[in-house]
Amino acid sequence: MDFGDLKLQLDTDTEDIRHQESWAVCQDGSLRHHATGIHIGESGLRDGGCQIEVDQTNLLGRGAGGVVTRAVHKPTGTPLAVKIVRVEDKGKRDQLINEIHTLFRITKSHFLIELYDAYVHKESGCVHVALEYMDYGSLADVKHRVDFVPEHLLALIMMQILEGLKTLHLNNVVHRDVKLGNILVNSQGTVKVTDFGISKNLGESSIVCDTFVGTATHMSPERVLGEDYGFAADIWSLGLCVYELASGVYPYGSVASFPMLFDNLCNKPEPRLPKAKYSAELCSFVEVQLQRRPELRPSAIKLQASDYVLGNLPRVSEAALIQWLENIMREKG
Repeated sequence: MDFGDLKLQLDTDTEDIRHQESWAVCQDGSLRHHATGIHIGESGLRDGGCQIEVDQTNLLGRGAGGVVTRAVHKPTGTPLAVKIVRVEDKGKRDQLINEIHTLFRITKSHFLIELYDAYVHKESGCVHVALEYMDYGSLADVKHRVDFVPEHLLALIMMQILEGLKTLHLNNVVHRDVKLGNILVNSQGTVKVTDFGISKNLGESSIVCDTFVGTATHMSPERVLGEDYGFAADIWSLGLCVYELASGVYPYGSVASFPMLFDNLCNKPEPRLPKAKYSAELCSFVEVQLQRRPELRPSAIKLQASDYVLGNLPRVSEAALIQWLENIMREKG
């Protein structure tokens, strides 16, 4: 559905984003972000008035980036998900502007969640970001409904996730919070990466980050050690996701403390799927991602060309994934 061109009002300022990331209220009541120049008014980032109706009684989720609720684009009836953040909350505000900026600057991809609009709510003063709605929720929701995901279907799911990560990485963006809850799925069998609130743009020449953010249980060893990290950190996190979907369990079990997590990631052997239970191709697919040394992990592009992915794709169809998802949603809904 065409919502019209999203428009940005950009400055040529060269302010330091790290130190001056903040909003300013303009005379017309709109918000302007100093570092990026993104300008959000009551009518949103596009021409015309706001045409999105938010249903705040239909909560989809609550996380570090704010509250997510159902909404609808009134002229077309298209369902949306709207993330709502109070401007006064600096931490959530900064994550939100980072997400908006990331979604605008990266190459469009069918496997990354789409941004439709962003605006300041007239009455509440909250920033609303209207995103594509995925009716089956996240892969965390899928995992809770099944004991495991069959290998051939898992390959099709992974191909789509890797396509999303490939797009991010080719745009010099590290996601930094890859986990099942940040990978969404819909009734059309489409899988998309979402939640770029803490993503990091590495720029044209840099290949590493040096900050400690994200979901601790899915952090790579180099991040837990406080070392510099790059795209390979996302690959480790994805490897944990593959392990979880294939086996139905998080490989490190219940992690009660950070010291325990540190010991698991930095001292104990890396997780491996039992070869007696899973195909050699899937075991290898997980093994190459869960390498303690980041330089040993393959890129998203190389993982798409793995024996596991390429060997299974000819044996699985999108229709099969759609039917499987429909069955589990119906049976345990």
